[in-house]
Amino acid sequence: MSSGELEMYTTQEIGSMPKPRWLINYMKKIPIIEKDFREIEYWGKFLEIENYKELIEILKQNEEYDEVKKWAITFTIRFFEKSGLDIVYTGEVLRKEMYEHAASKIGGFKFLGEVQSLDNKYYNIANVVEEVYRREPIYLEEFKIAKNIAKKELKVPIIGPYTLAEWSLNQYYYKKALKKINSIKEAKIKAKEKLIFSLIENVYRDEVRELVENGATWIQIDEPAATTHPNKEEMLLFVEGYNQLTKNFHIKFSLHNCYSNYQILSKYIPLLKNCHQLALEFANRDTLNLGLDEKSRIGYNEIKQFIENGYEGSFGVGVLHVLDYEGEKSEFAVVEDKTLIESVNLIRDRLDYAAKIVGDPSKITANPDCGLRTRKEWNIIWKKLSNMVKAAKML
Repeated sequence: MSSGELEMYTTQEIGSMPKPRWLINYMKKIPIIEKDFREIEYWGKFLEIENYKELIEILKQNEEYDEVKKWAITFTIRFFEKSGLDIVYTGEVLRKEMYEHAASKIGGFKFLGEVQSLDNKYYNIANVVEEVYRREPIYLEEFKIAKNIAKKELKVPIIGPYTLAEWSLNQYYYKKALKKINSIKEAKIKAKEKLIFSLIENVYRDEVRELVENGATWIQIDEPAATTHPNKEEMLLFVEGYNQLTKNFHIKFSLHNCYSNYQILSKYIPLLKNCHQLALEFANRDTLNLGLDEKSRIGYNEIKQFIENGYEGSFGVGVLHVLDYEGEKSEFAVVEDKTLIESVNLIRDRLDYAAKIVGDPSKITANPDCGLRTRKEWNIIWKKLSNMVKAAKML
């Protein structure tokens, strides 16, 4: 930037938002009560959504599912846009959960039941019982709706193939591998490799191709499981899967990873061939003190490892804690309904410290640590995002 330009950080969401209660009740065919209509009225007015009362009439008549989907996406996109974010998406409001949403649209998966994932959230685990294939588009409908609503840049989050494979049982490919390999350990890794690349070739590349053909310019690949097995063979499998998925597509791709071993991850990130941005979780690891020194910003020191290992892309810097908070108290953050609401000055120090490490503020984007679906109320999320935007736009 020239000396005459103002330096401000860009801002983005990472993915999920809690679904409005009216949407949950509608999907479950539970009667929608007056309190739900008041919620629609409140956010409709606050977000300045035109004709929002049409949604109330649709819900009262309990019909027109396609219209309800459009309204759900409209409310979440307008929420993000009005909060001031530069890069937005749908809050994944049409997805039951990131894993189940994808697996339910892929042939070869058989659901077995729910297991706990994070912060008392659950997902429906599946077993691979036959060759995987794309039964129907996974994200395309959601993106088409979003594209016609959004006024700001869209970034489409998708679950990565490594995580989808890691979180699944893999009976079909394991049995096939075991016929050729005597070692159980080697058969398991071969089966995972086969599942990952079958997903990429039979599902993911067609999915990405159609998203691009319909106007997608940025896809965020969510790989929370990337360092589950922190050995060279598994990490290279993650890298090879990412590179094969993104190969020959000329759009932005970014990687989101959280609650993982960054000492391990930082060694392999430079091997990713098409990674415009690396979005990581740091606020969860940080103090609540102000300051631009290593001790105050202890949660952000691991950025150095990515730089030292040769990563040259930009960073999505997690500056908002997204889990239940029961830790230390601070004058620079308040706790409301188990949610930590960081002050503008604390967030700004986190961004400035990250920029100091990277050496280029234009490579820093502010975002929550992870998706905000773990928070219950939109009004609390509004406070967090508003503070983040104010911090990012301070001169």
